[in-house]
Amino acid sequence: MDTITHSIVGALIGKAFFAGEPSRALIPWSESPRTTDRVAILSCTIGAIFPDIDVFAGPLRHNNLAIMTWHRNITHSVVMLPAWALALAALTWWIARRARWPAPQFGDLLAIYLVAIGSHIFLDVITNFGTMVWSPVNYSRVAWDLIFIVDLTFTALALMPQLAAWAFRPLKDAWKRALPLWAVFSAAGFAIGPLVRPLDIPFPTGTSFVVAGALSCFFLLPLRHGSGSRAGRVKWCRIGVALTAAYLGFAAAMHHSAFQHVSEFAAEAHLNVQNIAALPMPPSPARWVGLIETPDGIFRIQFAQMGDEPFHIDFFPQAPANQYVASARGLSEVQTFLWFARFPLFKFFERDGKPVVEISDLRFYGQRRPATLRGDIERPPNFTLEVVFAPDGKILSHGRLREE
Repeated sequence: MDTITHSIVGALIGKAFFAGEPSRALIPWSESPRTTDRVAILSCTIGAIFPDIDVFAGPLRHNNLAIMTWHRNITHSVVMLPAWALALAALTWWIARRARWPAPQFGDLLAIYLVAIGSHIFLDVITNFGTMVWSPVNYSRVAWDLIFIVDLTFTALALMPQLAAWAFRPLKDAWKRALPLWAVFSAAGFAIGPLVRPLDIPFPTGTSFVVAGALSCFFLLPLRHGSGSRAGRVKWCRIGVALTAAYLGFAAAMHHSAFQHVSEFAAEAHLNVQNIAALPMPPSPARWVGLIETPDGIFRIQFAQMGDEPFHIDFFPQAPANQYVASARGLSEVQTFLWFARFPLFKFFERDGKPVVEISDLRFYGQRRPATLRGDIERPPNFTLEVVFAPDGKILSHGRLREE
């Protein structure tokens, strides 16, 4: 899950369960808070984004494979969760005392950080990237493949109730805040389609109208009889928690159905299955891709469980064994990549008279981009390693390909 969504979810949890109703009077952030609510919400938000500090490991160590070896490692571990929560609670308690801000009791701060960091770990596990939740005891990757790593619907369900709580705060003229919020986010819904369609992400115009209608449930309908103001921040945010939980339940049901479809395809085709998965695709849990690894190669099946998107099947053959593929497999960098990859694919070809071995993970396969963006060439999958050889077998270069 992206870090922005983690922070939004952290704030949602903090407001729903660890803070009370805000004061009717707006207190500027430059002034000291009068209750413990501000520290509680800040702590929950910080705890929800804390595990992603590991993204700085790569630049600091100049390691271009850190995204595989360091990211979602020790800071995302349930084994280390109590230690991280304890350290952050102690630091927050100390800072609050120095700043003379009212803060929750130490035990409450500890509970806040346990829940916040735990929410981050959980939301990463349900994507397909893989999270080392048992490190440093075990470095295997857990991935439940329920939602795509960036899911705007999930993010919106966590954010909109918080904005609605602000818009309908018991101050007069709530419509002056609610109507602009509805207009801005509805306009964003209509702008998304033209932006994502060139990236092979379907977003029909009808979906934009659905988005505008859904947003009216947060910002327009509650204007009637002042129901939005009577709900209060806590209730609004608990509604947000319920909506995000229901959405994840829907995604889990769709994943179960998608995996059954992929398994049925493999059985009907009498494939010798070595590995199989159903992975979510943007923009919603209705779109899926099935990956089936066999001794000869990998089948990729793209389909939608709702809508009229055509069923599409690709087969990617594995490169035949030769001295160059064997030499590439022996590199420590390639061994690290194969530990990370769930569906590794080897390609062998010549470029400018030099043998090249390319290893990619088909989880991150990229479709062809429009000619206006990149020309009529196929984009290599993200997370791809390339090893270039001299004709005599000497390795000239090796490393991870990066998007141009």
